[in-house]
Amino acid sequence: MPVKLGRSMLMLVLLIAGCHQPPNEPHQEESQLHGTQKTVISLCSLLNQQMQNISNTSSVQDLQYVNQQLEQCLPQLSLSQRQQLLYASTSMYQRFLASDRTTEQQRAFDQYAMSDNTYNTSYLSEFSPRDRYLLQHQGNAAYYEVYDSGDTGIMYRRQPKYLLHIFAPYLPKAEQIFIETLAAQNELPILSGNGFNISWAEISKRALFWQNYVKTYPDSTLIDDAQRLKFRYTQFLFHGVSNMPVSSNYVGEDNIYPEALEEIKYLAAQDHSELGQQAKKFLHFIQIAPSKRDESIPIELSPSEQRSPQSETIKAMKQLDHYMGLYDPLALDSTHINRDCLSDSICITHAGKVANSLVSKQQF
Repeated sequence: MPVKLGRSMLMLVLLIAGCHQPPNEPHQEESQLHGTQKTVISLCSLLNQQMQNISNTSSVQDLQYVNQQLEQCLPQLSLSQRQQLLYASTSMYQRFLASDRTTEQQRAFDQYAMSDNTYNTSYLSEFSPRDRYLLQHQGNAAYYEVYDSGDTGIMYRRQPKYLLHIFAPYLPKAEQIFIETLAAQNELPILSGNGFNISWAEISKRALFWQNYVKTYPDSTLIDDAQRLKFRYTQFLFHGVSNMPVSSNYVGEDNIYPEALEEIKYLAAQDHSELGQQAKKFLHFIQIAPSKRDESIPIELSPSEQRSPQSETIKAMKQLDHYMGLYDPLALDSTHINRDCLSDSICITHAGKVANSLVSKQQF
């Protein structure tokens, strides 16, 4: 009997104890979570000012700290706030990478900055103090590097993967695709002193991509830059560049750069897109005698174009563009000039030798 009573009393004590347990741990965890969120929000409210404080006297550690804060804050912010910080990040890199140079220091930078022997003490002594610091600390951790654009010279650039890694995951689909694609296209320079570093087939592929992007995402905030890329790669396809022109007179297939002609013929036969139609018109155009072109496609050259040793080539190219319907849709847009779409994961405006000023439909 006492054993049974003892067991009954034990069960009663356990039951009572269960009814008087301290508050559930989830409530404590929830309180801690709210506290953490408030701390993050407080830190994020300071982020824009921290970005503004980055200058050409800041250290790589300062820059890395801001980038770490961005990675923590972006998921907590609205889309408009993310976009504003994206714009601010570009100005931040532009300030960080600015370097004042004397004529001699500029000459040393142009001559040695891309050299494998950059870290040689004799070379470093010729650079400006800021260049010495930037060259020694460039790399993936800070998302910047010295870069030979092939047409505008040697400069620092923010690496294309910066926006891809830090901002793209928190942007709308259209902007994600834009940044992902351009980051891949611009990972390596497409131009060099001798012409293209990519094939004509790749040029054609990129022209088609941007043509399709413009049609698929007409409301993208980066639509103007997509238009620029579409126009630029179409120009590359049919014009080439100064050191690797498609032709000097566009008269007959024998006067067309062979690799370019092969790709243009392929497009004309296989592709029914706008680019394919332009390829067909290109093949028709090169069969038209120059005298007939002058009659049917009169072109007026500017005084400087008339004085150029390549005036006949310029005229032929302008006639070709008119015949194909190739024109710059943003030719009258004076908001941004000298736009560079070939070094970052968005189009940029150069400031001196630094290729890091982000521009889109908005001015900031």
